[in-house]
Amino acid sequence: MLFLMQVAVEIKQQIIDVADIRFRRYGFGKTTMWEIAKDCRMSAANLYRYFENKEEIGVEIALKCLHNKEEVGRAVLRRKDLNAEQRLKAFFLEILRYTHQLCEKDLHLFELVAFISEEHPEVVQGHQASLRSFIAEILAEGNRSGEFEVIDIVTTAATILFATVHFYYPPLVMMKNRGLAELEDAEDAVITLLVQGLTKR
Repeated sequence: MLFLMQVAVEIKQQIIDVADIRFRRYGFGKTTMWEIAKDCRMSAANLYRYFENKEEIGVEIALKCLHNKEEVGRAVLRRKDLNAEQRLKAFFLEILRYTHQLCEKDLHLFELVAFISEEHPEVVQGHQASLRSFIAEILAEGNRSGEFEVIDIVTTAATILFATVHFYYPPLVMMKNRGLAELEDAEDAVITLLVQGLTKR
């Protein structure tokens, strides 16, 4: 039984990986379950044993994408060479770079994430909650070190996330029509302004 369960998990992951490649190449909207099944070298009937529809597969891919973005943020939190101000800037800068790279190379992936955001808002809400907790951790660090003087850490973290929404979940037009250097400069200016308001006086 355990072996069969493991095989099922592996097959589901294979389907997700294959669908991910097709979504990135042709787009989520233009892909059918039949095409995914063909790429997996299985029948459509067999594919439906693992996923009811391509939307279910899309959710899994979107979750993986957002999880990878969260890992980028966690890596910044683990760095020992940064103070709170530097960590806050690095946190958003690394997430911007990750997001820009995705949108620059995989424009169809953004289509998928946008669709999942609309049809399954709980997926994005969970991701935003993770990012808020990361920011709150940085603010708390700043309070402890004396760099910041934040009275309401939770509210402030949510405000900072909202103020930087276009950098961690940007519209496609921003990614396509602006270079990474321009976006980095703009984001740095926003975070610098925020830090000035947080700095203990």
